[in-house]
Amino acid sequence: MELEELKTTWGMYDKKILSTQNITQKLIESMIRERSISRVERLKKQYFSFFALLIVEAGFMLAILFGNPFDFKYQIQFLPFLLLLMGIIVAFINLTRYYEKISKPLIDKNIGTFLNDILDFYEKNQKYEKWFGLILFSIGFLVPLSFLPPKIEKYGILKGLLDTAIPMAISLILYFLAFKMGAFRKRHKENFKSDLEEYNELKEMSGELNEKVS
Repeated sequence: MELEELKTTWGMYDKKILSTQNITQKLIESMIRERSISRVERLKKQYFSFFALLIVEAGFMLAILFGNPFDFKYQIQFLPFLLLLMGIIVAFINLTRYYEKISKPLIDKNIGTFLNDILDFYEKNQKYEKWFGLILFSIGFLVPLSFLPPKIEKYGILKGLLDTAIPMAISLILYFLAFKMGAFRKRHKENFKSDLEEYNELKEMSGELNEKVS
C-alpha cells in the first residue's frame, strides 16, 4: 500500500513539474511575444516617418524637374535629380513591402514562425538593398555636377571644378563617417534575431527538462 501511495505521490509530483515547466515556458513565450509586438509597433512608427520623408523628398525632386528653380540650361543637368526621384520611388515601394510584412497579425501566430519569416525576408532583400544603396549614394554624390556648367561660366574651368569637388568630397566623408558609426545598420533586424535566439534556447531547455522528467 505504501508503495502504491509513493507511486501516486511521485506521479502527482511529475505532473506538477511538467505543469510548472509549461507555465514557465508559456510565460517566457508571452514575454518574447509582447517584446516583439512592441518592436513591431515602434518599427511601424519609424516607417511612417520614412514614408513622410520620402514623400517630401519626391516633392522636392518634382519641383526641381518641373520648376527648374536653379535655372539649369542643359537637359543633362536634370539627370541626377531624375535618377534620385526614381530611387525614391523604388525605396517607397520596398518600404511598403516591409510594412506589409510586419503588419501581419501576430497575436494568434507562433512567435517563432513570425520571427523566422521576418528574418528570412530581411536576408532575401539584403543583397538587393546593398546594391540599391550603393547606386543611390552614387547618384547623390554626382548631384553637385548638375551645378558645374554655371560655375565654369562664372569662375572658369579650374575654379569651377574645385568649387564642385569640395561639396562632393564633403558628402563622401560624411557618408563614410555615418557608415563607420553604424548609421546604416539594421538594429531592428538584430533585435528580432536576438528574440528568435532566446525563443529557440527556451524551446531547447524545455525539451531537455521534459526528457529528464520522462
